[in-house]
Amino acid sequence: MEEINNILEKYDNFKYEQLRSVDQLEDGSKVVTLAVVDEDGEDEFIAKIEFTNINNSKLIVNRALEYLDMSSGITLIEEHGLYGFAIGSGTSMSHVQNAPVFIISSDIKIIK
Repeated sequence: MEEINNILEKYDNFKYEQLRSVDQLEDGSKVVTLAVVDEDGEDEFIAKIEFTNINNSKLIVNRALEYLDMSSGITLIEEHGLYGFAIGSGTSMSHVQNAPVFIISSDIKIIK
């Protein structure tokens, strides 16, 4: 989680950036792809976070992700042994579960 927190801090929780995709793998895990884009619209940095042992999620089709308001960035929290990912700024699982896109899982990792 420390590596993920460092990335979130460095890129200001991806405020005003892009959620590119949420892909489901064969084993049921999901991979979230976030992009930091430069002034010319080119990818400056790509982060892929894999969520395994998913307890709950609410997703939309990838082609609609570009229309999400990312002005508040993302939330990624750990609470009671679970990790919550959501669009928007929040500090609790109740925020996560009320977000337009969210994933709650037991395990997360950065994919390199």
